[in-house]
Amino acid sequence: MNIETTSPTLDTLAVTAPFDLLDLTELQGLLKGAQCLHFAKGEIVAHASDAADQVWVVLDGEVKCALISSSGTEKILQVASAGAIFGEEAALLGRPQLFTAQTTRDSHILAIRNTAMRTAMEASAGFANAMTLRLSSAIYDLIENLQICLQGNSTQRVAHYLSRLAPANAERCEVQLDTDKQNIAAQLNLTPETLSRVLSRFTRDGMIRPHGRRGLVLNKLSMLRNCAAG
Repeated sequence: MNIETTSPTLDTLAVTAPFDLLDLTELQGLLKGAQCLHFAKGEIVAHASDAADQVWVVLDGEVKCALISSSGTEKILQVASAGAIFGEEAALLGRPQLFTAQTTRDSHILAIRNTAMRTAMEASAGFANAMTLRLSSAIYDLIENLQICLQGNSTQRVAHYLSRLAPANAERCEVQLDTDKQNIAAQLNLTPETLSRVLSRFTRDGMIRPHGRRGLVLNKLSMLRNCAAG
């Protein structure tokens, strides 16, 4: 990990939701005491049980947030890419970090003091409301993911994941996977081999078509949604 002495964080945050709801003075206050950190691929950003005294914003790169068992098994809770926030739930409560955050690519990450986040939320009702909605959405997504992992088979899990990448009423669209297949498999509580088999079956059935390194064309979204529903 290296501390970046210069970084265009103010300009970046000014166009990054929900920080774009803050005015210049509020943004400057938010960044007081903040640090821009560079992490190489595979570095640990935060350990489970660490004191959570800062909120993390991914400026570029990618970070996986995961629960890790004593045997080393991972359950990925979030894959945070550019513009994503993580760790705010523990930081705002002043409680220890529950997951381990590790980079999956070289990444620049902004560490914002939890006290500065609270001050910004008190100063701007719009920002506070956006943060509340963000946290509510994250909790809903987590419960939904747990539900599909507990109740759905491998086909349903993969179909549900792909369906959520597309607009609600679309029948065909092109999407980009937000991370690599190993991390997607871990999010869905599947082995990479099982994920590959399901994707191959969807390809044979004409529901999806690979397009580039992480791209997919979803050809028959109504069929995917039916698969997800079981």
